[in-house]
Amino acid sequence: MLFSSKSLIGIDIGSYSIKIAAFNGRPGAYALKAAACFKLPSEGGQAAPMEPGFLSGIIKSQKISGRTASASFTGHSLIFKHLHLPQMPEKDLKEAVKWEVRKEIAIDPKDLISDYVLSGSGKDKTLSIIAFAAVRNEVEGQMRLFKEAGLELKVLEAVPTALLSAFDLNNGWEAGVNYGMLDIGDGRSTLAVLKDKRLSFVREISIGGRDLTRSLAQALNISYEEAEERKIQNGLKEGDKAAVKALSAPLERLCTEIHRSFDYYHAQFREGSVTKLFLSGGTARMVGIEGFITNLTGIQSYADDPLRKIKIPKGMDRQALGRIAPCLSIAAGLATRVP
Repeated sequence: MLFSSKSLIGIDIGSYSIKIAAFNGRPGAYALKAAACFKLPSEGGQAAPMEPGFLSGIIKSQKISGRTASASFTGHSLIFKHLHLPQMPEKDLKEAVKWEVRKEIAIDPKDLISDYVLSGSGKDKTLSIIAFAAVRNEVEGQMRLFKEAGLELKVLEAVPTALLSAFDLNNGWEAGVNYGMLDIGDGRSTLAVLKDKRLSFVREISIGGRDLTRSLAQALNISYEEAEERKIQNGLKEGDKAAVKALSAPLERLCTEIHRSFDYYHAQFREGSVTKLFLSGGTARMVGIEGFITNLTGIQSYADDPLRKIKIPKGMDRQALGRIAPCLSIAAGLATRVP
């Protein structure tokens, strides 16, 4: 039985592109309705603000009948905070999380929206929590965008929880095993550790695909657009020493931050090592990136394919979908959310 009336359109709006995924079906038996990745319009080399008409046009171009959506929130004000709190009723816990988040943010309480997920519980009867917070007007602005585009926004969530849903979509869970997901965005990367179907650790790293593209453009004296295309298609191919050197420098910094993050997770939370690292985002399509990160971190790394276990209808271009698959991880995770 297909539950198409309850399906959501997963929409991931980044600073470089917009990604869309929509499914029919139920967990374990999803079929693809639509999947696409579009570069955002630019002004002076920078992505232009998303306009309702552009968003609505993209949805129409995919011939998606539904109008209910789930989206990622990636506003500049979004923060993550790890908390350890005593066990208490849910109502009291919500207030406690708000109080703890506001301690370190110089924002009026009425201007802040916060939420949280439980990441575990300790033997000392404490709760391990990952809290999310953002400025209210940014959240409301994104909700207005979808409303003006003719979409009903049912779910708005942070990238880490969407990555958790994306992992769960196609992977089995081994008890007690730590998995990593690294979404390499345009301006920054989001690193998440997943364990026992929960989000265990989150960190934002201020290195993204833009850093690699700029480094390549400067080293080879080519345009940003040409460097972006060359980064994905040629990547770290042997024989192109100048390109490899240019791309290696920011990638090495990224790997250093990954190492530091996992070392902190191991020491602070007394957890074991991360066994596998899945890469998502446009830069995850770059030739050679999996081996490079594996070699520098010592953790087996894979470009994520969120459509790996999704039924692809006849008539859809499987090769084209394969080329953009790592870009779709967040959108695919969002599409599995229950409204």
